[in-house]
Amino acid sequence: MSESGVEHGITAPTLGARAPEFSARTHYAEQVQLEDLAGAPSALVFYPFAFSTVCGSELRELQGVGEQLCAMGSRVLAISCDAVHTLRAYAEDLLSDSDADELGLTLVSDFWPHGAMARSYGCFDQVRGAARRLTVILDPQLRVHTVQTAGLGEQRDVAQLLCALREAASPEAGRDGLINGVTSGPR
Repeated sequence: MSESGVEHGITAPTLGARAPEFSARTHYAEQVQLEDLAGAPSALVFYPFAFSTVCGSELRELQGVGEQLCAMGSRVLAISCDAVHTLRAYAEDLLSDSDADELGLTLVSDFWPHGAMARSYGCFDQVRGAARRLTVILDPQLRVHTVQTAGLGEQRDVAQLLCALREAASPEAGRDGLINGVTSGPR
């Protein structure tokens, strides 16, 4: 925890509260908004930069569990402040390193207004002009179920993300508390 009591400089949304609204464009230049995620657990994965080492490792790992995500009916939005065209090239790069035909997650541009989504989720880094590492798991009713943070050079645990998505599908299985930067379940 930092001196302000905020993990990794992030002031995440309140557990159990409805997630902040958003509307942004995907790497296919299609609009996506919060309401599109209703009905199944979802993950909003904020990351600093496309084409960076740690971000690429995280997204490739998420890509590797795409079948599990699909089986759960979950959707993962990977959000950065990069432009749509940058994310399109990044998606092609991620696909070129795998045998998959599809990415299994959606890259979302928070480019304009710059960092608006990251700001509304409390993870915009003013100095870098990019999102900090934040994962927000939403339940099917679009309430914040789990929040996971990581430092700039730290990779998040995809197994924790999958577990949290399963829990969000059946909220009675949630837990309370903060564990290694992960807060889970309604408080």
